[in-house]
This record gives sequence, C-alpha cells and structure tokens, in this order.
Amino acid sequence: MELAGNSVGVTIDDGAAPPRGSSAWWNARYLSRDAPWDTGIVPPEVAALVASERAPRGWALDLGCGSGVSSRYLAQHGFRVVGVDLAHTALARAQAAAMAERAAACFCLVDVADLSFLNVRAALALDIGCFHALPLERRPHYVRSLAGHLLPGACYLLYAFEAAPDRDESAPGVGPRDVAGFAPYFVLCGVQHGHDRERASAWYLLRRTVTPLTYPAWNRCYSQS
Repeated sequence: MELAGNSVGVTIDDGAAPPRGSSAWWNARYLSRDAPWDTGIVPPEVAALVASERAPRGWALDLGCGSGVSSRYLAQHGFRVVGVDLAHTALARAQAAAMAERAAACFCLVDVADLSFLNVRAALALDIGCFHALPLERRPHYVRSLAGHLLPGACYLLYAFEAAPDRDESAPGVGPRDVAGFAPYFVLCGVQHGHDRERASAWYLLRRTVTPLTYPAWNRCYSQS
C-alpha cells in the first residue's frame, strides 16, 4: 500500500505563513511539533466503541487521521482502514508506522470534505478534531460526502471543541446547528461533554440512516493492494 495523493513535502520559501487551514499550514504544525492533539494515545472513547457490539468489522474511515494512531488501532482490531489528512508529514509517519506493523491501513492526502476518490462504503468512521476546524461553508459538503461512503447503520464517532457563544468563525468549534446539519443522513445516538485544553468539548456518536443521497457521492475508484 502506498501513500496516495501528493507525496512531495511542502516547503515555504518566501517566509510567509501559509493560509490557516491549508495543507501547508497543517504540515507546518507537524514539522514545528506544534500539534498538541497528536498525543500518540488512542482515546478511550474509540477503544470503547471498538470493543462494543455497535461497530461491526469492515472498512473504517479515519478523517483527519494525523499520524495514524487511531487508524492503526482500528486495523489491529479487524478493520481495513483508510486515513485521510492534509498534512503530508503526518501521513508519512502514519504510513511508515502502519507498514512496520503490517497494519491493514493506507493513508491519503485529500480534503476530508471530498471523499469522491473512494469506492468503498465503511462500517465505521472516526473524526477526532477535524470537522470542527473546517470552514462553515465546507461542512455540508463533508456531511454529504461522508454519508455517501458509509453503510446504513454505520457508526460515526466525532470529537470536537464546542463552539463559543460569540462564535469566531476562524476558531474551531461545533454548535447545535452543526450537529443538526448531519440530518437526515445521520441520527444522534449520544453525546459526552468534557474539556480539552481549557475548552469545552464533546464526543458525538451518530449512526448513518437509510436516507439515500440525492446525487452520487462518489465516482472515482480507490483500490488497496
């Protein structure tokens, strides 16, 4: 299995900071080791879901997979995993670790809001801090694309900072309107509130409904060797 997408490292030669949220911006965060979310620890919420009867084995998607810690955990527990991220440095680390473990996981440098390169439908999807960083206008695209790549009844576990009351669109966050935006393709099964780095956060467990998309969500092929 090989790293898909752009396999060329990102460099910035004019001294200017890359646009926030761009592939170069995320890559720079990993290169400078300014990635506090990259703890190397599988969240207990992920482990609990995998151990439960809610998550049948099959394909799994790890959206905003970073260095692939959760991706490899899923692979170790019977899933075939596709990890998606915008940071080349993180994906290279993820791919190297997966190859060392001979894990059934591969990693793609693509926009999480456009999964049209896939021709699989997954039984499980994780998003640990990716959706909440998307611009508001990209979130409906994310929801529809994800819905098109999950089996009816599939579990979707989302971790996000909660949006502040005086919402700054440049700051990561998910509010009630964002959660409602997953309907009618998802139903909310549970929420667990907490705090992370002095910010309110939450784990959301959703399930894919049988509601079909009104247009094909994918048309290009992906294959795993």
